[in-house]
Amino acid sequence: MVHLKRLPVDQGWKFKQAGRLNNATASTFLPVAQFPTVAHIDLLHHKLIPDPYIDDNETKTLWVNDADWTYQTEAVPSIELPSSSSRAVLVFEGLDTVVDVYLNGEHILFSKNMHLAQRVDVTNLLRQAKGETSTLELRFRAAPAFARDEKKRIGYKGNETDVHFGGPERLFLRKAQYHWGWDWGPAINTSGPWQPIYLEIYEKRLDKVVVRQQVNADLTQAVISVKGRVKHAVAKEEVTVEISDPLSKQIHTHPVKTSADGSFNTRITINSPDVWYPHTYGAQPLYTVTIRLLGGYDSTSRTIGLRRLRLLQHQLKHATGTSFVFEINNIRIFAGGSCWIPADCMLPRVTRERYNDWLTLAKSGNQTMVRIWGGGIVESDAFYDICDREGLLVWQDFLFACGNYPASPDFLDNVRTEAEQQVMRVGHHASLVLWAGNNEDYMLAERWGWELDMDDETGPWDQTNFPAREIYERLLPAVIDELGGDVPYWRSSPYGGRTSNDLTVGDTHIWDVWHGKMAPYQDYKLYTSRFVSEFGFESCAALPTMYRAITVPAERHAQSRLFDIHDKGPGHARRYPMYMAENMRFRMNPFRDFVYCTQVLQAEALRYAYNCWRREFRGPGQENCAGVLVWQLNDIWPGTSWALVDIDMHCKPAFYVTKRALAKVVVGMERTVTQQPPYIVTGYPPERHALDIWAVNGTLETLHATLTLAAYNIYTGAAVALPNHVAEQKVALAPNQTTEISSNMAIPDADNTVVVAYIDDTTAAATRLARWVSWPEPMRLLHISPTLEVKARVSDASDKVFLTANAPAKGVTLSVNPVEGVPNAVFDNNFVDLVPNETVEIAVQFLHGRLVQVRFLYDWEMEDGFEL
Repeated sequence: MVHLKRLPVDQGWKFKQAGRLNNATASTFLPVAQFPTVAHIDLLHHKLIPDPYIDDNETKTLWVNDADWTYQTEAVPSIELPSSSSRAVLVFEGLDTVVDVYLNGEHILFSKNMHLAQRVDVTNLLRQAKGETSTLELRFRAAPAFARDEKKRIGYKGNETDVHFGGPERLFLRKAQYHWGWDWGPAINTSGPWQPIYLEIYEKRLDKVVVRQQVNADLTQAVISVKGRVKHAVAKEEVTVEISDPLSKQIHTHPVKTSADGSFNTRITINSPDVWYPHTYGAQPLYTVTIRLLGGYDSTSRTIGLRRLRLLQHQLKHATGTSFVFEINNIRIFAGGSCWIPADCMLPRVTRERYNDWLTLAKSGNQTMVRIWGGGIVESDAFYDICDREGLLVWQDFLFACGNYPASPDFLDNVRTEAEQQVMRVGHHASLVLWAGNNEDYMLAERWGWELDMDDETGPWDQTNFPAREIYERLLPAVIDELGGDVPYWRSSPYGGRTSNDLTVGDTHIWDVWHGKMAPYQDYKLYTSRFVSEFGFESCAALPTMYRAITVPAERHAQSRLFDIHDKGPGHARRYPMYMAENMRFRMNPFRDFVYCTQVLQAEALRYAYNCWRREFRGPGQENCAGVLVWQLNDIWPGTSWALVDIDMHCKPAFYVTKRALAKVVVGMERTVTQQPPYIVTGYPPERHALDIWAVNGTLETLHATLTLAAYNIYTGAAVALPNHVAEQKVALAPNQTTEISSNMAIPDADNTVVVAYIDDTTAAATRLARWVSWPEPMRLLHISPTLEVKARVSDASDKVFLTANAPAKGVTLSVNPVEGVPNAVFDNNFVDLVPNETVEIAVQFLHGRLVQVRFLYDWEMEDGFEL
C-alpha cells in the first residue's frame, strides 16, 4: 500500500532567456531568486533590469514581455515506486502561460492557460531514470506574440479599435488580462512557473472532491454534501467523511461506498448548526470536512462555514424595478466595501502575510464585501481562507474583462476546464457569495455596437459579432449549476434590465463621474441604483509613495512626464483641474499641496456618494440601494489611481471617509435647494439653505439615542443659534435600515455656517455613536477664519492624538515623516472636520517618537504661511 506523498520540486531552479532580445540579457542559466517565480522577479534579483515600478523603467523593461524564457532544474527527486500499481504524477499548479514542458528531454506537456492546474503521469519516465534525479525544463514562449497568432487563427469579431487596455490579442489567451497593462498599472507581462510544482506518488487518490452546504430557512439544520471520485479505483472503494465542529470536536463519521466508476456522493445533516456571519452581524464559526480513502491511501479536507445565502430581487414598494440585495442567515445585508485588483504585477511576490494585511485593513474600514475583479485571477486559497476567518463577503468575477472574447470550440473547451477547476477549488468558502460572468463586457457591447439583443435568450451567439455570450449565458451557468452549490451566478458586472447599466435592476458601474461626461460628483445621487458594484474617483498616493515612484526631484510635480507615467487614468490632466476648479481652491505647487488637494477631492466625492446611497437602504421592500463597492481598495504600484490605500499601505483620506460611512451607526445630512436664482440673472448658484437629516442603524435592534445639533460660523468660529426644538431630540432608529429624522430644516446664514450632528447613546454609559459635519458647497466659496488654529496633542502613552480647533476646519489630516525600518504610523481615524467646543480623539500606533504633522484645507492661505 502506498500513501499519497507530495514531493516539492522547488530546488535547483535556474533560468535564462531563450532568444536574443536586449543584447541577450541572461543568455546563460542563472539561479532563480525564489520559487515559484517569474522572469521579472529573477531579472530584478540579478540587477539585469531596473525596477519597472519606478520612474519610466516600465518602457525600459518592455522587452522582457516579448522574450522567451526557459526554466530548468536537475533536482527532480529520485523515487522508488514500491509496486507495479504505484504512480508518479507531476503537478503544475500554475504555469504562466504558454509553455512546453520536458522531462529528461521528452516532451510531456503543452499548456496555454495560466489559470489551469496541470497533471502529467510520469511514472514510466521516472522508472527509466533508475533512481537518479531527473531534469525538468519549462520552455516559455512570449505571451503577446502567441496571443497575436491565436487571434489570427481564431479570428476577431471586433473592429481592432474596440478594446481597452492592450490590443485585442489579449482576449485570445487565458492569462491575467491586467498583464497587458490597465488604467491603474503598468504593462508587465510575466512569464514563468508562478505556482508550486510537485510530484505526487500514490496508488489511488481522491479526485474532483466538491464540498457544499445548504442551511434551511429557520437556520436549525444544515446539509453538507460531499462528492468526488477515487482515481484508479480497482473495485468499489470505501470513503469516510468526517466532520469536526468549530471547536475541533469530531461530530460525524460517515462511511460511503463508491460506484463502479469510483464516484461517490453523500449528504450529511447537521442539527442546530453554528452559522457563519459577515463580521458586521456575528461570528465566523468554521467546520472541517475531511474525506479519507479507506486504507490510508489519501485524504483531503475543506474548511467551511454554514450559512444561508440568497440573492433577493423583489419588487420595491416605492421605487421602480427590483432589489439586488444579499441575504445571509435571513438578514438583508447592506454590502458596503470595495473592489480588489491583483496585489502585484509579479504574483509570486504576494505572500499570505500581504493578503492578511490588505484584508484585515479592509475589515478595519468597516467593509463587508470585496469584489475580485475579472481582469486578474481567482485569488489564492489564502485569500478566501482569510475572508472566511474575518467575515468578509467575496464577489468573484470570472476572468474576462473589457473585451469581445472569442467562442471557438477549442477556446470554449479551455474556458470550461478553467471554470470547473476554479469553482471546485474555491467554491466551498463561506465568504463566497456570487460568481459574475465578466467585467463590463455587456456594457462595452452596447458602447461599440456588438450584437446584443437582451430579449434573445436562446442564441446561438457564436456566429454573431459578440460570440462570448456563449460563455456567459451557457457555459458558465452550466458549470455553476453543477458545481456552485448555493452561490448564485450573475451574467456580468454590470448587468440587468433593458441595458447593462440599468439603474432599476441588477448592478451598475457608475463612471459618468470622473470618466464619461465627467459629471459633478454631486450628481452621484442621480445615479442611485440597486447595487453600485463599481464607482470611483482618482487621487495621488501618499507623498512618500509618490516620491518613491518619481525619483527625479525636478519631475515631482503634476505636469511632469514621470507624473503622467504614474497616472494611467486617461485624461487625468484635464479631469483634476476641472473637478478642483468646480469644488475647491487648489494649488498645483508645491507638489505636497497638489497631492493633498487630489486626496481631499477624492474623499469628498466618496463621502457624498456613500452618504446618499447608504441612505437608500430603507428597510424590507425598500432596499433602493443595497450595496456600494468603491473602485478600488488597493494599488498595484506606486502612483495615482482610484485606490483607497496606496501600494505602501498608506491609507488615503478616502479610506477614512468610507470607514465612517460604513460604521454600524451613521448620521447623514444633505443641504437641499430652497430657491433658484431669478431667471434674468446668470452666474448665481441656487440657494441650499435647508437640511435633511437621517441616521442609519446597522444593528439588528431598535436603537434609542439622542440627536444633537450645533452650528458655527466658518469665518469667526462663533456659535450659531439653532431653534430649541431641533438642537436636541430623542430618536428611535429602526434596525438594519435608515430612519429619516428631519427634512427641510432651515440653516441660519447657511452660506457661512457649518452644522454638526451627533448621535449619542445616552443609556447607561454615554457613548458617541456617529458624527457628521455639513459644509456649504462648493468649498471654493468658503472663507475660513484668518485666526484658525488646529492643535494636535499626543497622549503621554503616545497612543492617542487629541484634536481641537477654534473655528471650523475642513479635512484635518494627520501624518508623520517616514523613517526607514520603522512601520507606518497607523491612525484609527483621519481626515476629520473640526468645530469649536469639541475634542476629537484619534487612536494611533507606531508613532515611535515622531512628530504628528497636521494640515487642513486652505492651510496654505493662513496669514503666517504653512510649512509641512
